[in-house]
Amino acid sequence: MSLLEVSDLKTYFKTQEGTLKAVDGISFNLEKGQAMGLAGESGCGKTTAALSIMKLLPANGYIAGGSINFMGQDMAKVTGDKLRAIRWRDISIIFQGAMNALNPVKRVGDQITEPILLHEKVDEATAEKRVKELFELVGINPSRIREYPHEFSGGMRQRVMIAMALACRPKLVICDEPTTALDVMIQAQILTLLKNLQQELELAMIIISHDLSVLAETCELLSIMYAGKIVERSSAVEVFSNPQHPYTKGLIAAFPNIKGERIMPASISGNPPNLIKPPPGCRFSDRCHVAQDLCKQEEPSLIEVLPGHFAACHFVNPKGV
Repeated sequence: MSLLEVSDLKTYFKTQEGTLKAVDGISFNLEKGQAMGLAGESGCGKTTAALSIMKLLPANGYIAGGSINFMGQDMAKVTGDKLRAIRWRDISIIFQGAMNALNPVKRVGDQITEPILLHEKVDEATAEKRVKELFELVGINPSRIREYPHEFSGGMRQRVMIAMALACRPKLVICDEPTTALDVMIQAQILTLLKNLQQELELAMIIISHDLSVLAETCELLSIMYAGKIVERSSAVEVFSNPQHPYTKGLIAAFPNIKGERIMPASISGNPPNLIKPPPGCRFSDRCHVAQDLCKQEEPSLIEVLPGHFAACHFVNPKGV
């Protein structure tokens, strides 16, 4: 059994205009120590999928169908104290925007100590010792545990969030846009840190990003999301070297090739569909340059087009046939 098994997950939001289908039937498995990237444009459902796994949805959000099985437990049936025992101890999350995720009026050391004291039977001295070890692990001087979030730079605050996520030695860490708003040098340091920690601690990770270059650096597996659905899934190397879905090809083409000709990269025209009233057929059809009448009438299934490589398009050949 995999560490995490997500099957046909559907997460919807109640709004004044109607029900918004933010995640609409996605499936994937994650083994111990694996890193999977979840990529796509803003609003495609990446963060909603992560919050569904953590069961941290806002009041108007709910899981409408499918299942989330973590370490053999059906997360749909886990509530109350049992759920609180799983969060941070077994699954943790690095939220997008570290400054907003940290409490501005509490010292960072106290914020990291809190989950350790909550989940483990240790005294404050032992918890503080671990916080200092975590600071060393993520490259921060342990003497800074008494400082407040505003006394750290953006990159350092992100490192604090990583230390907090590792505080209780979880099996799975979800990283939601871990390098957003950081400069290129700090991004590189954070990505290297995540990759090293994953290997050293045998962490399973889900890294959410719209930046494919981030995922290429850190992930073995890659799932491409569009309008609430996974449209392509395979190893990261296979997706980059042999993309099958037109949306994936468009995302890759939108990034400049530093070794190629110096030209303006192509963009994907149009906008994602309204997920309150999603169109029939393929949700990418209005923006796809190869779409035909069939695409607007019938939704494509996610099929295996090559060994271990899945894509949801009417015009890919199953297993290379």
